[in-house]
Amino acid sequence: MEAVAQEVLLPLVGGRYASLFVRLWQPEAPRATVFCIHGFTGNGSDFDYLASFLARNGYMVVCPDMLGRGRSSYLGPGAKYDVNLYFRCFRALQQFAGKENHFIGTSWGGTILLLSLYMMRARANKVVLNDVPMFGGPDVDGIRKDIVKDSEAVFDGRDEARAYVRSTRTYLGPVDDEVLERYVENKIVAVDGHYRLAYDPATTAGFDEMMGRQYDLFAVAAKLDARFLLMYGRDSKFIDREAIERARALRSDLWSVSNIDAGHPPSLMTLDQALLVLGFLTAA
Repeated sequence: MEAVAQEVLLPLVGGRYASLFVRLWQPEAPRATVFCIHGFTGNGSDFDYLASFLARNGYMVVCPDMLGRGRSSYLGPGAKYDVNLYFRCFRALQQFAGKENHFIGTSWGGTILLLSLYMMRARANKVVLNDVPMFGGPDVDGIRKDIVKDSEAVFDGRDEARAYVRSTRTYLGPVDDEVLERYVENKIVAVDGHYRLAYDPATTAGFDEMMGRQYDLFAVAAKLDARFLLMYGRDSKFIDREAIERARALRSDLWSVSNIDAGHPPSLMTLDQALLVLGFLTAA
């Protein structure tokens, strides 16, 4: 099964518009809708494997390229890529909502997802948080530094860019080569005769202000009327088992799997991980 591409015009401040690129995986008579929100440097194609799997099992799957990523509009230098801009993306995506709606967020995508669901009072039945940093701290700051370095990389040839992606994304863990090849291909864009990774360098402009910032996403999740699955690879830096147990003591509808034989974050590109997500979504 393949996705249908759709572009959504998003109104911005000052009367401008941006294009939000969305992949829709549409089975006949879907049982529910699943929204998939990628990590900071990712795009909606990161979920191609999982989305195809879920669609074959009866779910409509909505995979946007958040603004500044993939095939969506890049707003360029001086643009304010902040949480309010991503709220606009979420509001636009509500047109695809069904009677029953589930959400999956990887890393940064899970952070934006939780904040958006809370601020918009959106109805969520089940939420999967894939290796989401629930607390701020040095490990999160370290990842921001790596992202800035990534965003500045420029390559003369496509093969050079592809080799860079493969060498820097080993954290995904074991992935079949055909699936990985598709992932790599969607990570690269041509710009002015050169190649870059498929996200706007301007998205990192506010990182200096965020260094050292503390937050607690468990407090946000506690305010949402949804069932949660927390997924972590064995080597994740973001597992806080004591905090997870405290959260589970307050609500029995929070599930956690923290020994996945996968990278950091789990790729969601293997059958065992796809079955784990499907099992959670279909559980009574």
